[in-house]
Amino acid sequence: MTETTNHTMDRVEQDLLKMGAMVEETMRMAIQALRDQDAELALKVIERDDLIDNLQIVIEEEIERAALNAPLKGLELRRDFATVKIVTDLERIGDYASNIAEVVLELKNQTYIKPLVHIPQIAALTMSMVSTVLKAFVERNADLAEAVCKRDDEADDMYEQICDELVSIISHDSDHNKAYQASQFLLIAEWLERAGDHATNIGEETIHILTGKRVKY
Repeated sequence: MTETTNHTMDRVEQDLLKMGAMVEETMRMAIQALRDQDAELALKVIERDDLIDNLQIVIEEEIERAALNAPLKGLELRRDFATVKIVTDLERIGDYASNIAEVVLELKNQTYIKPLVHIPQIAALTMSMVSTVLKAFVERNADLAEAVCKRDDEADDMYEQICDELVSIISHDSDHNKAYQASQFLLIAEWLERAGDHATNIGEETIHILTGKRVKY
């Protein structure tokens, strides 16, 4: 690998971490807006989605330039393909944060059917997975990436608990407004569970880069 390519990939990794931090912060803002029914904060979350999308484009263009400057093979090629997939996973998580913000705006004048406890918990878990798996990617740590992948079961269990409770409300409450609100919270829980899936995808790609082995969790 040439010195120029090395420099470019260092910049890619820096931008990848920047994108990950932005996604985590945007999701934190979305959950805070949901908890506080803060429409102004929700609008800020939606605005940040364009920043995340733009950073994805920057990273993909950096990778493309690096590939054009020097032929890639083996580990380098796997890394570049995986990085493109990783930024796509991060962009999707950013979309989920924006989706949550849209729900905040829709429910801003309603009294919630119940206190928000489990949704912030699954959000905290999945964002911790994102932060840790990006650390594993940058530090070339396959064991840490695997540990993150194994946490996906914990996120799935949380989702199932939330799902059971909300489906019960939808099925048995005669108040259509309450049932609709429960359905919106169910969507939020699903988006957060998917965020955990995307973190797991990043872990699997990291393991593939470092070991050459394809794994699925």
